[in-house]
Amino acid sequence: MKSKPLWSIKEALGYGAVELKKSGIERPILESEILLGFVLKQSRVALHYNFEMTIDSFWLESFKRLIRRRRFYEPMEYLIENVSFYGEELYISYGALIPRPETEILVQKAMDWIVCKSCVKIAEIGVGSGAISVMLSHLLKNPKLEFHASDISPEALFNAYVNKVKFQADNLTLHKSAYLEFNENLKIPFDLLLSNPPYIKEGEILPKTLEYEPKTALFGGKKGDEILLKIIQLCFDCKIPFLICEMGHNQKKSVESCLQTLPYKSLEFYKDLAGLDRGFMIEF
Repeated sequence: MKSKPLWSIKEALGYGAVELKKSGIERPILESEILLGFVLKQSRVALHYNFEMTIDSFWLESFKRLIRRRRFYEPMEYLIENVSFYGEELYISYGALIPRPETEILVQKAMDWIVCKSCVKIAEIGVGSGAISVMLSHLLKNPKLEFHASDISPEALFNAYVNKVKFQADNLTLHKSAYLEFNENLKIPFDLLLSNPPYIKEGEILPKTLEYEPKTALFGGKKGDEILLKIIQLCFDCKIPFLICEMGHNQKKSVESCLQTLPYKSLEFYKDLAGLDRGFMIEF
């Protein structure tokens, strides 16, 4: 029985581009290069330099599997287990929400407040991949800071742990917990609470790529703002003086309405890169 002829890098890239184009992927050539580069652990430049090099059958099949998965619009970030965030490369895998550029704004706002408000003990609800807490620990590099981040998802906590180790965020403690339940015994007096909670309305139709991301990290309830408003109330009840939270572009009125019943010192909304309302900062 004849064995199948080995493919060159050039042939594999061509195959990948053709298959991705069939599914309407916008950048089929680029994504074919990224996926083959990931499998072979080579840069895109190296792939072109080694165009005629043949590929071992095992790695070729691995590449083809990734192409098939991408044809069904599985996010590239999950396929290559990597996402760019705040100029760094975070580990990401299925089960954790893929960090978006909008959340980089929250990180910047948090850095500013940690410094100017002298915040030392910081909590995060819904740590996900660890993008917020890990990045803050990494960027600020202040061992006096103390980060505590919770999530109910084991998959998310695994992602956060990998990134905690990768970026040596030794001052971050992860907790399998909903909201701040982990603090019932610890009784840590937090200075700042952070969150990028689920805020999409249940039943809303999602783009194909979002269908692969964890529903618990996307849907915030029948109206979409239920978890968001609970976090505001929780922050007030726990006497945490500062809160920075991401939100849906149409939830500004919900936040303002919630705060009509709570005494607070200041409220500031901020916009995302598209000019839409995307988050708020409260001082109680």
